[in-house]
Amino acid sequence: MKEKMVIHDLTKKFSAAEGVEKINLSVYENELLTLLGPSGCGKTTILRAIGGFHKIDSGTIVLDGKEIQELPPEKRPTGMVFQSYNLWPHMTVFENMAFGLKLRKVARVEMQQEIMKMLDMVNMAGSEKKYPGQLSGGQQQRIAIARALVLKPSLLLLDEPFSALDAKIRGQMREELKRIQREAGLTAVFVTHDQEEAMAVSDRIAVMNRGFIEQIGPPTEIYNNPENRFVASFIGEMNFLEEDGKVTVVRPEDVLIRPCLKEESEYRVVQVMPLGHYVQVLVQKPFDQTLKVFVNKADSGNYKVDQPVLCSFINKKILQPSR
Repeated sequence: MKEKMVIHDLTKKFSAAEGVEKINLSVYENELLTLLGPSGCGKTTILRAIGGFHKIDSGTIVLDGKEIQELPPEKRPTGMVFQSYNLWPHMTVFENMAFGLKLRKVARVEMQQEIMKMLDMVNMAGSEKKYPGQLSGGQQQRIAIARALVLKPSLLLLDEPFSALDAKIRGQMREELKRIQREAGLTAVFVTHDQEEAMAVSDRIAVMNRGFIEQIGPPTEIYNNPENRFVASFIGEMNFLEEDGKVTVVRPEDVLIRPCLKEESEYRVVQVMPLGHYVQVLVQKPFDQTLKVFVNKADSGNYKVDQPVLCSFINKKILQPSR
């Protein structure tokens, strides 16, 4: 795969404990890479450094083979989509989208064509005469994405763009983003603290913690083979087992249980909780930790509180220590 952007030893510190240090990261052509982590881990710092909104202390940012770390934001071939939309309320959708094109002195006919093309791509055709206040949150975010895309950025930067939306609209916008990325052949860096969102939209995920990248890889690799306890606990549900002085992890869906006679069992059911298309069952050894198990709802009638069960595990993994 061809590298679109390469970050080498990027450092941006706000204090001894805040910021990022010696970040090395590649983003490939037509890839959506997500920076995922809790608040304050440094993901937005990296994104804003790429966009030119933070002047870095040291390191290089190479985009399309050219160093850009010294360029101001308006001179970088990047487009930014913010959480708060940042649409001008006194301008129509068309005027919002035309603003950057006017600065580039794009001809009126070409401007009209490009704006209509982008509005169609984000399913907002016919909204060009409306004002932002006449649009829903999801529609405004579509316009914000279209406004960034109409400038044909080499790299699209998205800073938690869906976090202000309600859950249903957020899910729809994830699907829209993947469709737009595929149709436009976009390369994008996406920032979120929502692990479900990261799993849904990403080609690769960089999991961040306290200014460092803990693990980077495809969503399935991050989910199935977390490299340390932080990644294992941050991505999805996980059971942690102490075995022979080592920490072993197993996903709830990889714990298999079946009813048995009391004398055969080490475990008993302590809770049964329906969660829609599956049921969460908590099982426990006497005076030991509780294990979370996901079972098919069709089988959930086999399990009641105090039911003795046998447990077996698949895809267990021994963890390395976190930083």
